[in-house]
Amino acid sequence: MVAKKRKYTKRSGEERVLIGFLILLDVLIMGFLVFGNLKLYSENKEVKKQYLNLNQELTYLENKNKELKELFSYTNEDDYTEAILREKGMYQKQGEEVVVITRENSPQTGSTQSDNQITAESASVWQKILDFFGSIFGRD
Repeated sequence: MVAKKRKYTKRSGEERVLIGFLILLDVLIMGFLVFGNLKLYSENKEVKKQYLNLNQELTYLENKNKELKELFSYTNEDDYTEAILREKGMYQKQGEEVVVITRENSPQTGSTQSDNQITAESASVWQKILDFFGSIFGRD
């Protein structure tokens, strides 16, 4: 048996349009799928970044919570309360006296006082001069 040779037949215009349409449809479908995958990839990358940031924030907040709990337990102790009250002068044991030391201005020496008086006198002289000229050239 010998195989018969088929004659090459030209395709009609309708068949060419149909084949072109199918190829175009395949390209559009593949483009849509590629675009969707790229979009999902970028969203996945961003979600991972947010996840890492939230993990870092979580560890920071856990450490901060632990520190605050330790500080809270320390401040609830009687020794801490007594120390704070003693610093403010609001607590004393029997037999103790509270002494408050305040900082006052140091007394001025004689030369400083006389310098201040001279400047006060000169200021009053200048003020008198300004008042005199102000009364002459003053506005009515």
